[in-house]
Amino acid sequence: MRCLMKLCASALMAIVVLAAPSLATAQGTINLKFHSSFGKSPLNMAAVWWMDEVEKRTKGKVKFTRIFGGALGKLTAQPENIKVGAFDVGNVSVVYNPGLYALSNVTSLPFISTDALVHAKAAHELHSTGAANDEFTKMNQKYMFPGMWTKIQLMSHEPVRTIADLRKQKIRAHGGAAELLKTMGITVYGVPWGELPAAAERRVVTAGIIGAPVDAYAFGFGKIFKYWNQGDDWFLFPLTTVMNLDSWKKLPGDVRKVIEEVNAAMVVQGRKLMANLETKNGKLLAKQAKIAKFQERDKLFAARDKTWQNWVDARKKEGKDGQAALDRFLVLLKKHRR
Repeated sequence: MRCLMKLCASALMAIVVLAAPSLATAQGTINLKFHSSFGKSPLNMAAVWWMDEVEKRTKGKVKFTRIFGGALGKLTAQPENIKVGAFDVGNVSVVYNPGLYALSNVTSLPFISTDALVHAKAAHELHSTGAANDEFTKMNQKYMFPGMWTKIQLMSHEPVRTIADLRKQKIRAHGGAAELLKTMGITVYGVPWGELPAAAERRVVTAGIIGAPVDAYAFGFGKIFKYWNQGDDWFLFPLTTVMNLDSWKKLPGDVRKVIEEVNAAMVVQGRKLMANLETKNGKLLAKQAKIAKFQERDKLFAARDKTWQNWVDARKKEGKDGQAALDRFLVLLKKHRR
């Protein structure tokens, strides 16, 4: 029994050591633990570049323990895990956790912008101050940078060129795309990402509004779906990087200054990394899937406007000023288009 108790105690200690944040110094080195729920995914490119750059600019004073593949929890669990300090730094999704980041999620409303770099700059400014930033602070998080803003486009078994074509599909969608479809009275199939390839092959779903071209090519959807609505960005998917606020406050001032500089650089660098991959994967995806151009964007935009208003109304019911968040984001988009 004593041996069993010792083994249990040892196992528990191992779990605690794995999960606990590692803001500690060893001969002047600050060790920070980063966790991503994604494994070999293009979505990790920005965070990897950021960590490399922080280590380089601090001349090794900061070192990251890098844990990928969801070893410490799924994407939806990231906000709470970072809040309690299970690890120091990680990515969160305002799309998958809209209840926690209700106002910040204005950035993923459908068809709200057409320039991903402008979108990234506007979102970074929105999330850095005001009511949106308060949502991160309430979660005991320091907002760092907005990620790479993956383009979300439609792929399908049959060509989708009109609203009538769209209504015939069984569509997997999330975020702003799902809200737009619901506004139009179209059923949304909430198939988890990991189950989507099999569901598409079995035609449980006949279309998916997914990360395309980057994720679509990387995960083999060009071999499953025959058609791709290239260029129609339903929304841009954010994968925001945040840091446990307690860990942030413990950092020396000179280290915080360097990290803030890298955070600012990430706004452009993140999009540069993604844009390069969009060009590469876009060419490859176009060899696998036929291009179908949507011909009734005006009708989508009419539904878009109603979707925006529905979002504002939903925030009002929560006691939150969604209209102010939407107005501010639109102003910031205009500002950064100049």
